[in-house]
Amino acid sequence: MSLTKTVGFFAGTTLAIGGVAFGADQTNYASEIADLKAQIASMKASQGDAWLTEQRAAEIRGIVTDVLADAETRSSLQGSGAGAGYDGGFFMSSADGNYSMKVNVLEQIRWTFNNREGQGSNDQSWGFENKRTRLSFSGNLVDSSWNYKVAYYFGYSNDVEFGGANTVLADAWVSKDFGNGFKLTAGQFKLPYSGEYGLDAGNLQFNDYSTVSNKFADGYGQGLMFGYSADAFRAAVAYVNSLNSVNSSFGSGSPSDEYALTGRGEFKLSGTWDQFNSGSSFKGEEMGILIGVGANWADSNNAAIGDVFGMTADVTADFGGANIMGAFYWDNNDDVAAGENPWGFTVQGGVFVSDDIEVIARYELGDADTAAADNDFSAMTLGANWYLAKNTAKMGFNFGYAFDGIGATWSDAASGNNWLQDNGTDDGQWMIQAQMSFSF
Repeated sequence: MSLTKTVGFFAGTTLAIGGVAFGADQTNYASEIADLKAQIASMKASQGDAWLTEQRAAEIRGIVTDVLADAETRSSLQGSGAGAGYDGGFFMSSADGNYSMKVNVLEQIRWTFNNREGQGSNDQSWGFENKRTRLSFSGNLVDSSWNYKVAYYFGYSNDVEFGGANTVLADAWVSKDFGNGFKLTAGQFKLPYSGEYGLDAGNLQFNDYSTVSNKFADGYGQGLMFGYSADAFRAAVAYVNSLNSVNSSFGSGSPSDEYALTGRGEFKLSGTWDQFNSGSSFKGEEMGILIGVGANWADSNNAAIGDVFGMTADVTADFGGANIMGAFYWDNNDDVAAGENPWGFTVQGGVFVSDDIEVIARYELGDADTAAADNDFSAMTLGANWYLAKNTAKMGFNFGYAFDGIGATWSDAASGNNWLQDNGTDDGQWMIQAQMSFSF
């Protein structure tokens, strides 16, 4: 007989006796109580406190079961088994992976000292600037074949990429992966053309894109982009309202161009696609060679501009601790009296002298094909990068020297690197920069 039944039996017996023999012999009643206590003491002596432990354990198991059942009914916001954490960005994901969101931040803080001749009281300029602050949201929806991205720049200084706007929506697109390497993207996105401009601003080898790249790159556009990717080849073609145009609304003058097309193809001779997402080749990475070509074609509704056709070609070689990249650009602008065939090129590279210190150099030359004195742009940039956590956290130090005076023809494109417009044809402008870049 169990302890519980035994105690119950004796308790019931005692109550029965007390009920029918109330007022009976008190000695007999005390004797029965004493006998009951003796039996309980004997059972505790033989089982110890196990009987109490088992009872408590059973109660605890019951409580835990009830709590878990209640928690499951309250999990509708997250979904059973939903995930969250950090993997190249802070992310949240549903249990089945069909819905996800990753949040990324790019923050770049720069200090520049610029020296020009013949500017009077403005010969020397210096100061800090919040070069870029960008917040991005990306992930997938419906299922893993549908992707999206929304990126917003706040207080963007010297905005070369977006036509001078200080705060601007950059990426805003949704894409569908059809399998076998084919993808369709709709919305606003960076146009496929220039290899250097195709890199994210947080992954550049220098503090900013080269001036020549800023001059010839197509920037962003609104429309459709078709892409294909394979092991050794990938390509993208975009049909948009206009080149270098963002956040344009529909109106009586739409579109600003009769048509605007841009495309790029890349051939990977060796290496991996991921390694070419960075402007540098870190120690330990494998050898990689990438050849890229791009073309654009647009017919403007502005008769003064007419047809625009451009081409670019670039080669990148990574050596696992060193790299070099060269790019050439050429435009043909019909119906334009001045600047009909501008061209330019950039050569740049770097060498790691330790695991996290890289020395870099870049030379760029551009010809605007005009008769103006500020027709040419020629500059050398030297510097070093200190990678605290690769491109996630780094410091860049640049020294630049412009061999030609920087006039109105090049001043907009040059402002991204903090070159300033010269008065007249004075040459010899130089500057030093220090920039902290955080991309996470």
